[in-house]
Amino acid sequence: MTVFVPDQNRQQAVFDRLRQGILAGTLPAGTRLPPTRVMAEEIGVARQTVVLAYERLAAEGYVRARTGSGTYVAPDLPDAAPAPASVPRLAASDLSARGARLAIIPVHATNGMINGATNPGAANSATNGAATIGAASAEAPVGSLLAGGVPAHEMFPAQAWLRCTARVLRQMPPDLAGYPPPQGLPELRQQIAAHLAATRGLLADPDCIMVTGGTQQALRLAADLLLDAGDAVWVEDPGYIAGRGALIAAGAVPVAVPSDDEGLDVAAGVHLAPAARLALVAPSHSTPLGGALPIGRRLALLDWAARANAWVLEDDCDSEFRWEGRPLPPLATLDRTGRVIYCGTFSKTLAPAIRLGFAVVPAPLVPAFVRARTLMDRGSSSLSQAVLAEFMRQGLLAPHIRRVRTEYAARRLAVLAALRRYAPAVTPIAAPGGLHMVARLPDGCDEATAVRACWARDLAVVPLRAYFAGPPRMAGLVIGFAGTPAALAADLARRLAGAIRA
Repeated sequence: MTVFVPDQNRQQAVFDRLRQGILAGTLPAGTRLPPTRVMAEEIGVARQTVVLAYERLAAEGYVRARTGSGTYVAPDLPDAAPAPASVPRLAASDLSARGARLAIIPVHATNGMINGATNPGAANSATNGAATIGAASAEAPVGSLLAGGVPAHEMFPAQAWLRCTARVLRQMPPDLAGYPPPQGLPELRQQIAAHLAATRGLLADPDCIMVTGGTQQALRLAADLLLDAGDAVWVEDPGYIAGRGALIAAGAVPVAVPSDDEGLDVAAGVHLAPAARLALVAPSHSTPLGGALPIGRRLALLDWAARANAWVLEDDCDSEFRWEGRPLPPLATLDRTGRVIYCGTFSKTLAPAIRLGFAVVPAPLVPAFVRARTLMDRGSSSLSQAVLAEFMRQGLLAPHIRRVRTEYAARRLAVLAALRRYAPAVTPIAAPGGLHMVARLPDGCDEATAVRACWARDLAVVPLRAYFAGPPRMAGLVIGFAGTPAALAADLARRLAGAIRA
């Protein structure tokens, strides 16, 4: 049977066909897939198309190749994938006590004003808001050399952004100067939905997209709505520092779930806190070690969330930057019970300064999210949203991402090579994605002293210890490479080596 699809989509069609068979159980664990030549002849495509589809299935954990034997469906998959289900209705137990109060607050239809309400998080702000997570210090350098997660400011598409800004201002409708819609401009939400479908394989309804001030605000909104003081939440250990801080600020109790080279250990999480209310995870690229959840763990996580009536906050902030293999699909593409809140940002692809991100929210939660955002700050700048929407509408985002991805890949290799040559005392752990790497310190080297010595040399590294919610399992430095030109890599590696010796 011939697959009648455009050439560029044939690999995707083969991948989807096999993936659906695996998830539906028609290709059970241990099944040997046909040889690539046989499969290609059967469905009428080039053999290389099938080879690439098999490689992608292997990279995402659906199959395993055995040398000299063939390719087999992975044995650690659950017996069946989660059954498709209609979007669930929101029950009172799905929101926290604060969130339930927000859900009934009337919102003025025209300007987003709220009548007779106070900030639902105010009761916790005095105590929990004072909690400080991370390695912030007055000694830390202000610059971005070796700073983790910081894009290259010189690669911001300033001229294209200026043209889009001028176009928006020339055509500026009167309501663009007023209060922004708390959920975000409809035209930007539509562009985000199209971008997610094209680049992440996530089919999101624009009416379920919330424009936020970045990933951090999306996490805080979710925490305020879904968590009460004392609720247990899973956090990756090591994991996202500021995300853990947002949960603590909402009064939650983080449960440190070990994260290894395959991301969050779901079985350990179920053992440690089976009744947790929420899990904060980065399935495509955990911070800072870079593990990616294989399909077995992904389905196990979704199964736990459905059984425990819990929520999953999916942090997908830098999935565009994958250095080994293809970008992994979001966990949200597997969600059939409406338990995943998918969070993304433009801070890594464009610049943190534009302060725009988004969340794809299960439909029943959207009204509560809109009300909470209205209470928080009424919404992100309409002008910034309109410019970004125009930038995306003109098709400028995708080529920009391709351009910076190429540059960052070169910078990553330059920093890796420089560390290995000029700073042999550290052991770089090159994650397959993201904008940073971990440099493991030698035994006996004090991490805090090494960090202060780096800061004194204007190297904006972060101590690995800061990413652990529990006792650290190793000492090291988190090193960024996106904001570090390749020409400076050797000098910076020498400076880092000098800091370690000091």
